[in-house]
Amino acid sequence: MREGCQILVKGGRPRPGSSKKMKRIGLLGGGQLARMLALRGHSLGLEMHVLSESAYDPAALVVKHHHLGNPNEELSVRKFLKSVDIATFESEFLDSDLLSNVSSYTKTPIFPHPDLMGLIQDRLNQKELLILNRLPTAKFSLIHSVADAETALKVFDGKYILKQRRFGYDGYGTFVIDGKKALKVVCEKIESDDSGFIAEEFVPFKRELAMMIARSRSGEVRSLPLVETFQENSRCLWVKGPTHSKQSAPLTKSLQKFLANIKYVGCMGVELFETRKGLLINELAPRVHNSGHYSLDALREDQFTLHLKAILDLPFGQVEQNSKGFAMLNLLGEHTRLPKWTLPKDVNFHWYGKNENRVGRKMGHLNALGSSGNQALKKLVLARKSFDI
Repeated sequence: MREGCQILVKGGRPRPGSSKKMKRIGLLGGGQLARMLALRGHSLGLEMHVLSESAYDPAALVVKHHHLGNPNEELSVRKFLKSVDIATFESEFLDSDLLSNVSSYTKTPIFPHPDLMGLIQDRLNQKELLILNRLPTAKFSLIHSVADAETALKVFDGKYILKQRRFGYDGYGTFVIDGKKALKVVCEKIESDDSGFIAEEFVPFKRELAMMIARSRSGEVRSLPLVETFQENSRCLWVKGPTHSKQSAPLTKSLQKFLANIKYVGCMGVELFETRKGLLINELAPRVHNSGHYSLDALREDQFTLHLKAILDLPFGQVEQNSKGFAMLNLLGEHTRLPKWTLPKDVNFHWYGKNENRVGRKMGHLNALGSSGNQALKKLVLARKSFDI
């Protein structure tokens, strides 16, 4: 049986057919992903709650029910879960054991399940999970010591990518090792970092691609269009689509089967390399993802709505495109001054409400529709000139 979305109208009188109580959704974390989830939750008639450490966090600014606390602290999480019906998270780098234990204690479900979060947040476990499910990914080896890292240079023909097993994102914790000199720079980090590393073969890719897949508690699945992404200084700068690859259809089927095998619930971001030999999975993100932000304007049902419907087990809507092409451009900070802009035409502006501008910080994003992904991206590149961030 599906759990319905419960809506309360003004004056406390429920609409015909609804219960007296709104469904209370808890968001662990207060960043921009939680903000966009909260805004879409309002559109679904949900009561959105946020647990974060500052009342000025992006998500805290758009909800009535903000809970001041640390999503990695047991007492804060316990109090928070007791106040909501179901919860989800915006970052996979929370304490998965803590969330799993507190969820069991309070009987408040968290989706995706914290145990899956714990697996995927560790790049070694993530790799092993991909291989176990026969999904294509780059070759790798485990790095325990500097001696292991030196051996990896021989195994991978003098060049590889060194990745921190946990807490790496937007280029943090990732190093290109192309010889002994480059390795020497990170030797101290290898010896001192408790989370450990993996060495991954260097992949000469043609393009970086991505896709979002959502799966509900009852097994309904939606796959969003395949898109091309471009990174600048290891941060996503733009996304355009839809794009095409001969291997995308069979890989999508394999990923859908994979989500069913692990009983995954929610949206998952899949980062891909397009190589001469086919598509390789670079990394998985067990949450809504930057590469899916275009969906807010380009699709009939966006990734944030799908994620909320998935955890509530509400029927998914259609994800047809609103135009032939679309694009997304991240607004990254270039200085520390107060941001200024003039709203451009023909683009959709999404601001994150962050109270401090920093170089490289994601402050917002722009979406555009067009006759093609390239045409939509051209609109965004032109519109970016209207922003001083």
